[in-house]
Amino acid sequence: MDVKDYFDIEDADRPFVNGTDDTIQYISWYDMFLEAALHTEDDADTIRAELKKGAGYLASRAAASAGIKLSLVYGMGLSRAAEEYGLYGFGFFCLIMAAAQEIDAHYHDVCSMSSIAAADGESLNLAMAEELYRYLAEADEVLDMRRLTGALQYCPLFTFHSPKPGKGSLYRTFEANRQFAAILKGDYTPDRNMSLIATEEHATGRGDVVNAHEKVLDKICSVLSSDAFFGDETCIIQLTGGKGSGKSELILQALPLSTPVIFLSFKRYLAAGREAAGELLSDVLVRCRLLKEVLVVTDVDMDKADELEVFLQICASQLDLIFIETHKIIPIDDKVIPCRHFVFTLSLPRAYERLRLWESELSSMKMDEDVKLDEFSRKYLLNPGVIHNCVIEASGMARAKGSEAISSDDLTEAVLSQTTSKLDELCDRIPLKYTWDDMVLDPRQKEIMETLCSRIRYKSLVDEEWGFEDKVTYGKGVSMILYGSPGTGKTMAAQVMARDIGMALYRVDLSQLVDKYIGETEKNIGRIFDAASDGNVILFFDEADALFSKRTEVQSSNDKHANTEVAYLLQKIEQHDGVTFLATNRFADFDSAFMRRLTYAVRLERPDASMRLKLYEKIIPDRTPKDDDLDLEFFADTFELSGSEIKEVLYSAAFIAASSGEPLGNRHLVRAVKYQQEKTGKLLSNEVFGRYGNISQR
Repeated sequence: MDVKDYFDIEDADRPFVNGTDDTIQYISWYDMFLEAALHTEDDADTIRAELKKGAGYLASRAAASAGIKLSLVYGMGLSRAAEEYGLYGFGFFCLIMAAAQEIDAHYHDVCSMSSIAAADGESLNLAMAEELYRYLAEADEVLDMRRLTGALQYCPLFTFHSPKPGKGSLYRTFEANRQFAAILKGDYTPDRNMSLIATEEHATGRGDVVNAHEKVLDKICSVLSSDAFFGDETCIIQLTGGKGSGKSELILQALPLSTPVIFLSFKRYLAAGREAAGELLSDVLVRCRLLKEVLVVTDVDMDKADELEVFLQICASQLDLIFIETHKIIPIDDKVIPCRHFVFTLSLPRAYERLRLWESELSSMKMDEDVKLDEFSRKYLLNPGVIHNCVIEASGMARAKGSEAISSDDLTEAVLSQTTSKLDELCDRIPLKYTWDDMVLDPRQKEIMETLCSRIRYKSLVDEEWGFEDKVTYGKGVSMILYGSPGTGKTMAAQVMARDIGMALYRVDLSQLVDKYIGETEKNIGRIFDAASDGNVILFFDEADALFSKRTEVQSSNDKHANTEVAYLLQKIEQHDGVTFLATNRFADFDSAFMRRLTYAVRLERPDASMRLKLYEKIIPDRTPKDDDLDLEFFADTFELSGSEIKEVLYSAAFIAASSGEPLGNRHLVRAVKYQQEKTGKLLSNEVFGRYGNISQR
């Protein structure tokens, strides 16, 4: 065996041409070992000397290539991969063996050259690798080989399999990690298996993109260019923020242009199962480390802290930089995971930043003249991603109506659609059918309601532009209690205000909540407020007296628990930055401590005769056919009905008229009033209806 048959010794000082040249040269050295196995009659010292000459030649070329960025167009060099993972000697030799089988199929047959393989099949195993490497190893290296066999099993560049029953650990078979094998051959596309948990993107750099988090972006860039990143420990950067806050976009802007980035879904990683997840994660880590891709962990389940800790330990042992995207801050113990940990919170953009985002997203689209983006930016507390989705949805709505321009209604509907999905699973959404014109209100109470609407509309102006946020740092949400006897229009009032503000209204039935979730009431209340945390919806706690009426003295454990629930709900209302409505029929039962925590209180009373007449006139649609002698004033003066009762009477009378093929008239109202009153146990004689007492019998 002569080294000159395998290498051009005169080229020993020439750098490798590219990664493929590197790999082929080392596999040629492997061929020398295989020849030695075929010619066992050769002198062992001679074989060792020739193998060492080959090793010297390769070391010389590797040294000549130091500092030179070799082209990876056709694949990565073996020496580069080995250097990255600290493989040398026997470990590097095992890597060459595994790589050879990936490069050329005929190397699968070399196992038959091994005396060990004769009784064990044709798969590479550690015992076979030892047998071949002994042609080179000195006596003192044999012990190193045994020591390295244990460490090699944890190197991500290899995939090891259990030995056959009855065989020791030296008979563990191995092959090249599938991602490493692909990279070695110049295939840099993430494989199908890896796409189950991860996707690849490329950094955009800062560019000219409108960004709502410039200060945070500056801080991240500062970390990436500091000693904190270039130190010995892994740098973990955690970005927290709500849905659509722009965490991923910010990472892509913070990294140098075109840097490859792997976004790994932690939720999908866990769903893959223990064995499959381990292999997939190994693929991701090998790819990130060899190709210098940046790992970003997304979809982090806050309830899987133990699994996340193990996951991060594995990642931190392999990578210098890891980003984590979370909704809330996750503490990381640097004693368990040695790292430098940085946390950046992406809060909601301020009103002027939201205006820039709206203008940027709509810059290439037509808008109706009624669209006032400054009002949208002040009223709706939206993240960049949500604004982007709203514009796309509004554009689709406009096209569906045959319009080239986006209207204010299109944008409003899109905002409500994009910001209410979580609450849809927890509460009932109330349709907003009524306006101020549909209500008959005491002027003073209407003024209070209008003041609440103005407070929401101008919240950003007062807090941010006028500076009140520096003086009022807690409890900036708005709450109102609507009280009055049944049927006075509390729910309708909530609907009217929600429509005027332009936010979705969700009914939270406290009586059902408490009855259904005994022992877990606080947890479920917390879920509701978390779902409404963006401040773009209104929570309407109906039947509030079920929990909020005068708190009892603690006479039993149940009393103590009920008081704890009340205190928790009061705390959540105060902390909530959005709008909260409460409705009750028993206002007198509420204690003063509770009332002090509410922003406004509106009293809705049963209507007097003049108000009842207005309600009759407003509730009957213009398209409804009516008798010329329809006497609404008589019914308003005679029967002290609430607003909801009047609506019920008119609706019932309309069906009576329709079934008889007649326009709505007095006799239909007489019958409807009788039916309504009979529900409450009141039987009305014909005399009560005066001159109309007998017409219902005709």
